[in-house]
Amino acid sequence: MFDDIGLVHVLAAALLAYALYAAAAATVTGAKMRRLTRDSDPDTAYVALCASRGWTYASRDESLPTKFQLMPTYVDSAITPEPQAVNVVTGTYAGRPFLSYEHRSFERDLLVQGLYRYRSESLHLVGFDLGHLHPWLHLQPKRRSDTFERAYAVETTRKSFSTEVLHNEMRDHLLRHIARYQFDGTWLVMVVDGPARPDDLEPRLADLVAFLSLVPEHLLNRY
Repeated sequence: MFDDIGLVHVLAAALLAYALYAAAAATVTGAKMRRLTRDSDPDTAYVALCASRGWTYASRDESLPTKFQLMPTYVDSAITPEPQAVNVVTGTYAGRPFLSYEHRSFERDLLVQGLYRYRSESLHLVGFDLGHLHPWLHLQPKRRSDTFERAYAVETTRKSFSTEVLHNEMRDHLLRHIARYQFDGTWLVMVVDGPARPDDLEPRLADLVAFLSLVPEHLLNRY
């Protein structure tokens, strides 16, 4: 009888300990999630850059994370935070309307029962609105290589379009400027790994202008 009472006490203590652990784990996990998804404060360097260029800045835009295809989401119901678009810049560059933002997405890894680690991934997206629909074309870097076929994976809805875009000079350019490119609706988009820093914006817009200058002119107006 006394042994049974002792066992009950041990089980009760174990349940209490687990309940306290679960509560602490939930608090830590919840705090981590809130820290990752808190509203972004305006970046003063971006504000100054946009003021000097006549561009428009927003610290966050909830409509953008799903605007373009193949952007990571990692959304698992209400468990994983939804992706975010932060440090959003719109304006005109080289005579074309552009959009720039940092796409943040999140993954959740189980450490131990009830305790998770959240990891964020940042991508910098810059794009020009070309004003016309074009066939889907996606150029995804695979590995460092001296040959285009090994360096990039190509996906398109119209083979003739990708063949004309990917002429020899364009292939050489892509080997020198490794990034992901896609014709997406009316947009030409470049995606670069890592956060969107203010000092990176204009050089990456210039890279996209260089890419666009190598696209045969008749392709930009045909579709």
